[in-house]
Amino acid sequence: MHGPEPAATPPPDFDAELAANVSRSFWLENRSKIEIAEEFHLSRFKVARILEEARRYGVVHIEIAEPSERIGDLAAQLRDAFGLVDVVLAHRPASANGSLAELGSLAAGYLNGHVSPGSTIGLGWGSTLGEVVAHLKPSGPVDVVQLAGGFASSASSFNGGSLVTAASDVLGGNPYLLYTPALVATPDARTLLRADHTISRTVEKYKMLDAMMTGIGVFRASPQSALYRGDVLNSSVHEELDRWDVIGDTCCHFIDRNGFVVPALADRAIGISVDEIRATSLRIAVAAGIDKRPPILAALRSGLPNVLITDVDTARAILALATTETAA
Repeated sequence: MHGPEPAATPPPDFDAELAANVSRSFWLENRSKIEIAEEFHLSRFKVARILEEARRYGVVHIEIAEPSERIGDLAAQLRDAFGLVDVVLAHRPASANGSLAELGSLAAGYLNGHVSPGSTIGLGWGSTLGEVVAHLKPSGPVDVVQLAGGFASSASSFNGGSLVTAASDVLGGNPYLLYTPALVATPDARTLLRADHTISRTVEKYKMLDAMMTGIGVFRASPQSALYRGDVLNSSVHEELDRWDVIGDTCCHFIDRNGFVVPALADRAIGISVDEIRATSLRIAVAAGIDKRPPILAALRSGLPNVLITDVDTARAILALATTETAA
C-alpha cells in the first residue's frame, strides 16, 4: 500500500476547514468540481487548487492498496534473492502514521505463530521491537533472553533489558537479562563480566534459542538509533567503525555495505556472538524505512537474518538497490 508523503507546512492563509469540506464533497460524495464550485461560490480552478493543497498540507491522505498476489510475488522475489526462509510485508510504508505499530503487530503475530510452550527466544533492542513487544499475545510459557547488553541512558522502549522483561511478562516465561553495557572499555572487562554467574547464566541460553528477533540499526547519529540514544558510540568508537566503512548493525555486530561482519569491537561487545546467531534456526529481522534500506540490504547479504519483516516500499527499494549495486 502506498501511503501519504509527510505533509508540508501550510501558509498562514490556508483555510483547512474549507479544504476539508471541499475534499469531502469531492472524494466521499463523488460530486464534480463544477457542482462544488457552485455550492461554495468558487471557480472550478479554485476548487482544483484547494484539492491539491488539501493533499499537500495533510488534510487528505490517499493510500493505494496493493493486490495481495503482487505482495506475495514481491515477498517471493526478496526471499529468493537472498535465500531467506520467509519474508513478511506490511502494506503501509514506514513513513505513514501508525505504520510502526502495524509493522510491530505483524512481527508479533509472526513470532507468536512460531513459538510454543517451552520455547526459548532471544530479543534485541530498538523502537521497532518495542512495538513488537507491545503487540505480543500470551502463548507461553516462553523464556525470553536478552541478546546484547543495555544502555545507561536509553529510553525503556529502546533498551533490550526492559523489552525482555516486558515480553516475558506477556509470554509467561523467565527473563534472562544482561546486567552490563552493550560495549565495555576493554576485552579484559568483557572477560570478567561474562564470568559473573548472573551474566553467564544468560549467555548459556544462547545455545538453546528456538528463535530470535532483532532490529537493524543505522550507523549514524539519529533520534531513532538505540546505539546513539544509549550513548554507546563515543567519538573513538565511531572513528574505529568508520574506518571499516560500517553501514549498520544488529546486536552490536557491525556490518559493512557488502555484508561483511567486521571484527572491530567484537572482543568488547557483551551478548550473543555471530556464531551463536548463525546457529539459531529462526533469525527474524524487523526493520523498514528510507534510512534503513542500505543497512537492511547489508544485513541480508551478511546472512545473519533468515527472515525479514518489512514494508512493501522498503522491499521494492532493497531489490532495486541490490540490482543497481550489482550492475555498478
